[in-house]
Amino acid sequence: MSVNTSRLFLFAAMLATFGIYWTGLNGPFIFDDAQGLDIVRAWHEGTASWREAVFGDASLLFARPIPMASFLLTTWLGDSVTSFPFKLGNLVLHVACGYLVWCIARRAISHDRELRTVAPTLAALAATLWLLHPLHVSTVLYAVQRMAQLSTLFALLAVLTYLIAREQLEAGRIRRACAHLFVTLPLMVVAGLLSKQNAAVAPLLCLVLELAYFARGRMPRPVTGFFALFLGLPALGAAALLTFAPMRLLGGYDDWDFTLGQRLLTQARALMDYVGMLLIPRGPRMGLYTDDFAVSTGLFSPATTAVCIAALLAISITACLVRRRAPTFFAGWFFFLAAHAVESTFLPIEMYYEHRNYLPSVGLLMALVGLWALVPRDLPTNVLGRTQLGALAGGGFALVLCVATFGRVLIWKDENTIIEQGLRFHPQSLRVNFHAGDRAIKHGQFDVHRQLMTRLVAGPDPRNREMARLDLIYANCLSGTGGNQELLRLAAAERLPRITVLETYAFHRLSTAIRDKGCGDLTQVGLADGLREIIDAATLQPEQSQPKGVTRYVVSQIYASAGLWPQAREQVDLAWRGGGDKRAGAFLVQTLIETGRQSEASRLLAELDSRIDKDELAAQKALAALRAQLVTTRREAAPALPAARVEQ
Repeated sequence: MSVNTSRLFLFAAMLATFGIYWTGLNGPFIFDDAQGLDIVRAWHEGTASWREAVFGDASLLFARPIPMASFLLTTWLGDSVTSFPFKLGNLVLHVACGYLVWCIARRAISHDRELRTVAPTLAALAATLWLLHPLHVSTVLYAVQRMAQLSTLFALLAVLTYLIAREQLEAGRIRRACAHLFVTLPLMVVAGLLSKQNAAVAPLLCLVLELAYFARGRMPRPVTGFFALFLGLPALGAAALLTFAPMRLLGGYDDWDFTLGQRLLTQARALMDYVGMLLIPRGPRMGLYTDDFAVSTGLFSPATTAVCIAALLAISITACLVRRRAPTFFAGWFFFLAAHAVESTFLPIEMYYEHRNYLPSVGLLMALVGLWALVPRDLPTNVLGRTQLGALAGGGFALVLCVATFGRVLIWKDENTIIEQGLRFHPQSLRVNFHAGDRAIKHGQFDVHRQLMTRLVAGPDPRNREMARLDLIYANCLSGTGGNQELLRLAAAERLPRITVLETYAFHRLSTAIRDKGCGDLTQVGLADGLREIIDAATLQPEQSQPKGVTRYVVSQIYASAGLWPQAREQVDLAWRGGGDKRAGAFLVQTLIETGRQSEASRLLAELDSRIDKDELAAQKALAALRAQLVTTRREAAPALPAARVEQ
């Protein structure tokens, strides 16, 4: 297949991708979509500035301004209410990434001595398989995952830039190569980092390709300088941070029910599960409800932990042994591992997510087509030749992926089908049970909600039991059912040593429900006291922990709603001192005013004013209201002046 024919084949795959995904573009917003897009809607309605929408209140290191800016553009071109324009934008990005996969694979495989004659064909096959793979449905049709897509787009552009620069070096065009290595490529990496932080792996991906295709003795000086500057220095910085300030990277483990060692063990199983899903797609088991992925607590707990570690080592050793004969297999496999280096190693984040494979899957599919180099040229066949067998296998796999992806898209057309499939294949997932419970409450089906939560209460996981009881209280608040004091007592009796983000969501819902409708036999003070008991039990978690601070903030609001301002001040003060959250600081000002501490309130208000940007419209409005309340309180507290004597 020539380059032009390969390009036509790729174009057909792009059209097929559009056709398959089109039916799912009107599917629902889900999960993080609400949190991620609320600020975009606020900007569209004029209640938030564009700077607030694009940059938020995070530092530039953790902000994601490029995807947020793209959401503003989507809203401006379409609207902020329906999902179609957001998901259409994601589909366009998916196809653009597929084109880059083809460009990278074609250039890379052309340096493979065994496969260079079929490089366009194999590149088109790899890009087609990537475009049509069902594992990517939960990225393309999940609006806020545009962050992962843009990060992948810029990482792929960086890798392509490296290949071009490397070819220019071999051709003697050193100036152009250096411009690409030290200007264009770093700009792509920075753009990727401003989309999502896992783009930091791009220089490591370039090193993988260097070792696979170009390492024939000593590296050219520009290449050595590039890796020293953009890979060596960041690696030394990360090592120094882990050595001298480890909590900057590892402090998040205080918010999870697993340790660093358990996460590393579990990721071996997660990586092999990703490999299995990419090579043998199991559509019904795919999706968002993977929070039931078991944590490995030892090499043989579960036993597959040791098996998966052994498998990863065996494949890696094999790839090294066949590097000269099958460099594309070597490149693809280590590309897959390197692309997982941020999200599947030591960082304290959730164990398993499909969208983490959006970039790594490029490598695994390249490794798959790279195995062609190991197929004997004189393979004995009865009817079909070696090339015909390869075409049949590749085409058959692509057809299977088309059918599987279309099936997943049909599931993603409707929230109900997403939930029902999740309940069937992930019955112990807390996420899907809560999602289904919310749907039941929305339709007034409180008996269905009770069945779901009762099943979790009967399960072995103490976190699930606690969360289910809290959600039963929430449903009872809405329906006017009693028995909530006992449910809260049982939830607190679990005495979990940590509070996670999941609890903060449940606590916030409870606090809102009890203020709006009451909660049967459970009063506001009773709820606040019960939540304080849960906080006090979390002894393995410092006050600086974000979930703990949010919980204290929620408890303080409940006390304030009940008129107990001293208790509210005590809790929000702990939240403010622990994490310095601006919302907690603003509420602390209000509690100080209500408890007669105007001087302290004034000082804290001045501190908040210096920390909150002028473009944070909602925060500035809240500060203005607090200033007015402080002035009014001082005026009311001022002693009355004696009336002036009128001279006769």
